[in-house]
Amino acid sequence: MKFPLFFARTWAGPLFVLAGAMLLAPADAQTPSSESNEPVVNSALTGELLYEILLGELNLRHGEPGAGFSLLLDAARRSNDVQLFARSVDIALQARSGDGALMAARAWAQAYPQDRKANLQVLQILLAVNQTSESQDFLKKELALAPLAERAVAISLIPRYFARVSDKKLAADVVQKALEPYLNQKPTAAASWTALGRMRLASDDTQSALQAAQKGQAADNQAMGPALLALELMGRQVKGAQEQVTLALRQQSSPELAMSYVRVLIELRRYSDADQQLQTLTQSYPQQAEAWLILGSLQFEQGQDEQAETSLAKFVQMASQDKSTNSARGITQAQTRRAAILARQGKLNEARQLLAQLPVSNDEELRSRLMAEVQLLREQRQWQAAFDVLVKANSNHPDLMYEQAMLAEKLNRLDEMEKLLRAVIEQDPEHHNAYNALGFSLADRKLRLPEAKALIIKAVSFAPNDPFITDSLGWVEFRLGNLTAALQHLQKAYKERPDAEIAAHLGEVLWQLSRQDEARAVWREGVKLSPDNETLQETLQRLKPQL
Repeated sequence: MKFPLFFARTWAGPLFVLAGAMLLAPADAQTPSSESNEPVVNSALTGELLYEILLGELNLRHGEPGAGFSLLLDAARRSNDVQLFARSVDIALQARSGDGALMAARAWAQAYPQDRKANLQVLQILLAVNQTSESQDFLKKELALAPLAERAVAISLIPRYFARVSDKKLAADVVQKALEPYLNQKPTAAASWTALGRMRLASDDTQSALQAAQKGQAADNQAMGPALLALELMGRQVKGAQEQVTLALRQQSSPELAMSYVRVLIELRRYSDADQQLQTLTQSYPQQAEAWLILGSLQFEQGQDEQAETSLAKFVQMASQDKSTNSARGITQAQTRRAAILARQGKLNEARQLLAQLPVSNDEELRSRLMAEVQLLREQRQWQAAFDVLVKANSNHPDLMYEQAMLAEKLNRLDEMEKLLRAVIEQDPEHHNAYNALGFSLADRKLRLPEAKALIIKAVSFAPNDPFITDSLGWVEFRLGNLTAALQHLQKAYKERPDAEIAAHLGEVLWQLSRQDEARAVWREGVKLSPDNETLQETLQRLKPQL
């Protein structure tokens, strides 16, 4: 029987190459002479086994994965060949057969009890099919088989393995039992407590997670894992986490940990604390370029223009010596803020010239520079100039076309806005912002309301958790007279994202429902968030509530 050559491409493992070579050899090939000095190596593969392997691959080639899997797994069991076991597992996984993959992996692990890869395959497949309780022995074995020098790394990977299991508490209990031998061993204690803490955090047991971070830090006060876990808990505002982070910062001279602390402070809107931490950080580590960028950005947002200019210029000087993509983005961000400072000082032309000097080496960087200039002009309410920049660019990139559409709306060129947004949708059918913008614009003007709602619902289908799209849905329901539905959507949007424009819409619905006190309270919050918001100011001027 002659087999086609495609088999060699189907599976290139050494065993199969040997099989192919034996079966494809010409009939008149010379056999080794008995006088040859080369030793004859007899393969353990029988002709029947080779045929089974080839037949299994042929079944796979012709769309019969079940038959191919059965043949190759049987060949693996009969030959005890590692590559055949691995091949069988891969076939089952590609066919999305969890049971098949588990069967093959178990057979592999039974044939090679000390094979770490085989054991790990069983562990991962058990977790993938949500058989969490059965994974404990295999997790213990994974840690036992890991070399001592690699064991802490193996432990740190555990939360990833269990990330998708449904019963998080059970998973945490399984992990705790597997980690018990390593919680008090110096080389593994910090990693073990961190992994356990992350498992407890995944099960929403934040206090146990904090205790794990504390024990990990006590075991090794220079370990980053427990400190980063405490930082995550601090970000979730868990009581006691701040003190643990402060302790870690005192014990570790790590700019990376300090930078992570700054990011959490900013997320929590503790800008004064973040500023203080950055001042200390830039004094202790003046070559930490990112610290200067964040400090300058924070100073810019707080209106400290002179200090911001100094910090941002420092960052640009340092980052200009680094040719990485991240540095290029940072420079764009820094120069954009420096340009905004110039614009605040009435130096709009100088600001635009500064942006024009941004380096451009590809289309993405060109778009970033264009968007920076457009944003600068928008902030100065130079709608026409910003629109002209995009017209001149003549780009058909969806993001630039979308921005041009938003400027057309500002210029009351509604037909042009709609044409641009529909062009964006045609080019990118999942551009949720385009659906939302067109739907909201129609709803806000009380035009084609059923179509407006359909567009916004389409946007929701692509971005169901976007509070601004939820706000649009509430607003179109309001325009349609569905006040109860409108209130429900707007309350949800405002809870997820306190924003002045959402406050304006929510307040108006409450006002129409004769819940004036609640409306005034929401509007007062909106004014605190953004006193100059156009939508909010228009609403207050039109309804004239006494705040």
